[in-house]
Amino acid sequence: MRKKIFLFICFILLISSCSINVSPTNDRIYIYTENLEQYGCWDTPYTLYVPSLHNNEYIIITDRIDYILKVQGSCNYNAIDFRRNDLIIGQIWVDSNIEGINYSYSKNSYNEYTLQVDLLQNRGGRARYITYHAIIPKLYSSDRVFVETRSIYP
Repeated sequence: MRKKIFLFICFILLISSCSINVSPTNDRIYIYTENLEQYGCWDTPYTLYVPSLHNNEYIIITDRIDYILKVQGSCNYNAIDFRRNDLIIGQIWVDSNIEGINYSYSKNSYNEYTLQVDLLQNRGGRARYITYHAIIPKLYSSDRVFVETRSIYP
């Protein structure tokens, strides 16, 4: 009987001495995003253009007036409900043609948002700037957004 009590106390002490180290920055919630191709726009990496962007930059468009004033191209802005959504649009220099763009949008426990842009490239074509974009849920003015881009070759 004493042996069982002793083992039980040792077990409790062992469990209570363990600590779980959880980093809040690793807790990510993935959020659904859309793009203008889902609404009938074609070839947006090459047809959308934001003249105010230089080098590898991005902006967040929050209303139709901003879209009309800042974005050029043959895509209809009426596809975006700016009451509920914002548009992250940016440009990046690529070394070759783009076969596709994948987006992953997430939020961490500090309410910091990250848009991961994966550029699926092939080895042909010419180097140039392309435009990426993602329709995201409406942001608050205090929300921080980061855009990370990666080039992926098959």
